[in-house]
Amino acid sequence: MSVGAPSGAMRVGAPSGAMRVGAPSGAIILLSIMGIAAEAAPTAAPAIAPAIAAEAAPTGAPTGAPTEIVVLASQLRAAELATVPVSVTQLDTATIGAAALQHVEELASLVPNLNWSGEGSRARYFQIRGTGELEQYDGAPNPSVGFIIDDIDLSGIGAVATTFDLKGIEVLRGPQGVRYGANALAGLIYVQGNEPTAVPVAELELTGGSDDTRALGAVLGGAVPGTADSLAYRLAIQQYDSDGFRRNAYLGRDDTNQRDELSVRGKLRWQASEVLRVDFTGLHVDLDNGYDAFAIDNGFTTWSDQP
Repeated sequence: MSVGAPSGAMRVGAPSGAMRVGAPSGAIILLSIMGIAAEAAPTAAPAIAPAIAAEAAPTGAPTGAPTEIVVLASQLRAAELATVPVSVTQLDTATIGAAALQHVEELASLVPNLNWSGEGSRARYFQIRGTGELEQYDGAPNPSVGFIIDDIDLSGIGAVATTFDLKGIEVLRGPQGVRYGANALAGLIYVQGNEPTAVPVAELELTGGSDDTRALGAVLGGAVPGTADSLAYRLAIQQYDSDGFRRNAYLGRDDTNQRDELSVRGKLRWQASEVLRVDFTGLHVDLDNGYDAFAIDNGFTTWSDQP
């Protein structure tokens, strides 16, 4: 959904920080200690319903018809889209699933003014409205386009952005320095995974496709036993493999541009009291991909001898 003038809502909970604790070879491990939420409910909070797009009611809509409200999680306080003075495209779980997106870089076909670049198999940098770093040029110390996953700042590390078990993605065009500082001078991509709840969850996803594409994903969550529902967790794991859609004529192979991607996201939510909540997020991504994408005629057949 692309909207030029926002519309809005409210979420309790604002992240307070993120800390990188290690990055072994071939993998990225992150820990986020996200915020302490202590907000009183407003006196007349509007009903908030999940939404894919913010649309004006049809001309012939009956008086009193329910109004769809879109909530943005990327602000300091979750806000209704109509109250946020920024151009936003918001994609929810259904939209991401229908588009069969495996990686956030594939949003370029759905989001106006969004491009990406990278010197490897996946995106490293993003550009919004033509502004942003390129694959061989680091530019300023801070990337021009901010990239956030579950309130962890991963600007300049776009390769980790697989899309399994996501709640939504928001792309904000234009400067977002009020919250994100110099990391978001041209815009922001905000990715939010599904949150832990006390309700038991067990899901299994199998994927198959052309170019020998196959994936297996699993989600497990619920309340931690013996905690009176004050502690909840959610664990999402996916292994994705594909031979890629390019063929190397010199080597006689069709898997030199293959994908081998493992992503693990774990979340723990502690509801310490009615006014205090503490969230922990851990993210592990291991990309062991091939890279054989250059063709002299810009086609899908390559001739490299050592891809």
